[in-house]
Amino acid sequence: MAYILRSLAVISVIALNSPVHGGRSDTGGAVETVRAAARVAGQIDARGAMSGVAAAREAAEILAGLDPDTRKRLLDMTLQAAAARHGASARETTASIR
Repeated sequence: MAYILRSLAVISVIALNSPVHGGRSDTGGAVETVRAAARVAGQIDARGAMSGVAAAREAAEILAGLDPDTRKRLLDMTLQAAAARHGASARETTASIR
């Protein structure tokens, strides 16, 4: 996972400095952002990231196996819990998603 993120950071730096758009990128802020992302990517625990991805995949498979009404109720309950945790109402959160 960390290897993929570092590769994407390198590709992004190359794309930002590409002459395809008529010269080097004018903004140094974007290049610095990509460099910061590459530094952070080097600090990612690959084993932890992969276990998180595996857990997300398993949750997606479970959700896909549910009937549509049950899936909607479960996602609505999750949305309400997340909204309550972050101090926003579920109605505001739902409106921002749509």
